[in-house]
Amino acid sequence: MNLKEHATRVAVLKVLRDAVEDQYQAMRREVLDELRAARAEYALKSIRVTLRDGTPIATITLIDPKPGVVVADEDAFTTWVIENHPGEVETLVRVRPSWRKQFVAQLAAWPDPVTDPHTGEVIPGLEAAPAPEPRSFSLRPVPGGTEQVARAWRTGEIDLPRLLALDSGEGRGERR
Repeated sequence: MNLKEHATRVAVLKVLRDAVEDQYQAMRREVLDELRAARAEYALKSIRVTLRDGTPIATITLIDPKPGVVVADEDAFTTWVIENHPGEVETLVRVRPSWRKQFVAQLAAWPDPVTDPHTGEVIPGLEAAPAPEPRSFSLRPVPGGTEQVARAWRTGEIDLPRLLALDSGEGRGERR
């Protein structure tokens, strides 16, 4: 191949890569919404992904965030830390962010009220926060799944143009 052929190939591959990325992100959002709905209706968390012939290729699983502790009243929490952990307070009168993160991470997040794990004292300014909705999922190919997708693509079982539903690019922002 010469420079012109290489340049053409790069240009075409970039357009295809961008189209694939756009479709991938759109499908991820759709799958996430559908998994959330399936979780709510059927308590489903994972789904096995197969080719049309039933060959397993991956597992998709919702990633559940954990409930956490949030500082709901900065002043009350800071006052408590001054009284109970004065070395963890900076002179500008705020809780050291690294200690705050470490301390809050060790607290039981549910149920309210949030208490000191050593004394059992309710900690002012903190409250338990429920876990948010899942914002992502994992996709793990099953052993041999990647090879099965490649085989299905090579044999024509996967119709890439139909899968990507490539359009003329109208309505899409130009990507660089």
